[in-house]
Amino acid sequence: MDPEDVEDEMDAFLWVSEAYVKHEEDVCEARTELFEMLLQDEWGVAMHSQHYITVQCLDSPSDSAWMQLYERGNDLNFLNTTSLTRAALSQLLRRFSQFYRIAPASSRGRPPKLRYHHQVLGPILCFYVGSTENSTLCMVFGVPSSALSRTLRRAEKTLAKTLEGYVPARIAWPSTARQVE
Repeated sequence: MDPEDVEDEMDAFLWVSEAYVKHEEDVCEARTELFEMLLQDEWGVAMHSQHYITVQCLDSPSDSAWMQLYERGNDLNFLNTTSLTRAALSQLLRRFSQFYRIAPASSRGRPPKLRYHHQVLGPILCFYVGSTENSTLCMVFGVPSSALSRTLRRAEKTLAKTLEGYVPARIAWPSTARQVE
C-alpha cells in the first residue's frame, strides 16, 4: 500500500472519528437539555396542582374520629384536642349554636357535610389549639378540604361573635392570695 493512501485513509478515519465524537457530544447535550426541560415541566405541574385528601379516603363525618371523641371522650381527651373540658365545651357550644345556623338536610341544595354544631366548632378549636394542618383536620372530621375551609372561615367569624361579651371567655388572673396557694 502506498504511504499516501495510508495517510489519506488515516485522515478519513480521523475525520469520521471526530464527527462521531462530536455527534455523541451533541446527543448527550440534547438529552441533558431535554431532561432539564421535562424536570422543569414536572416541577411546574407539581407546584400548580393542589395537594389534598380525596373524599374516597375519608370516613363520613358521622363515623369520624371527632364523633368518637365527642361521644366517648373524657375531659382529658377534650383538653388535649380543644383546650376545653367537656362541660366548658358544652357551655360554649350552647352559645355558639345561637349564632351559627346549619341548614336542615331537607332544605334546597346539597345537604351540609357537618350537621351538628359541635362538628363545626370542633375544627376551629382544634385548629387554634394545635395549629393542626388542614389535611389532618380533614381526616379527623371526615370532610373534604373545600368544605373544611368554608367551615373554618365561617366558624371563625361566628366564634368571634359568640365570644363578644361572653363573660366566661374573658381573661382573668388569679388574685394574689390564690396565687400564693
